[in-house]
Amino acid sequence: MFLIRLYNRVITGLAVLGAASLVFISLAIIVDVVLRNTGFRPFQSTSAIVEYVMLFSTMAAAPWLVRNNGHVAISSFVGAMPDGARLLVGRVVLVLAILTLGLLCWRSAAVGLEMVQSRAVDMRSINIPSWVLYAMLSVGFGLMALEFLRMLLRGETYTGSGGAH
Repeated sequence: MFLIRLYNRVITGLAVLGAASLVFISLAIIVDVVLRNTGFRPFQSTSAIVEYVMLFSTMAAAPWLVRNNGHVAISSFVGAMPDGARLLVGRVVLVLAILTLGLLCWRSAAVGLEMVQSRAVDMRSINIPSWVLYAMLSVGFGLMALEFLRMLLRGETYTGSGGAH
């Protein structure tokens, strides 16, 4: 039970960090625009940092969105199916999501390890080790796969209805 509570807190914490990072992005862009328009020299790294933080915010919030049915789902066709078929299609979709996200998690981790070994650096206005980008992808994809797996094991299906609120 302790591990489940810890895992739940990690998912919620990542969602909060993802939301906070969007606030940071907004403020960084505002500061950049104000500096440009008032004749001051803006920070050279704003654009690159915003790009990195956008990837982080996406991968940090995505597992929480899966948990809360907040991702986009097209349910009009499936909603017209009989209950048995709808349940079967829902389970098949969950399995496909788990397999796809598991593959993406593995592949991004493998590329990230290659980046560590080659000591590759993503060079923009700031230099960041390339593995950092792949680590964010791998963790995000892995946690989304876990959330879909939990849903499958509980006998639930993904509806996307949480995004409608």
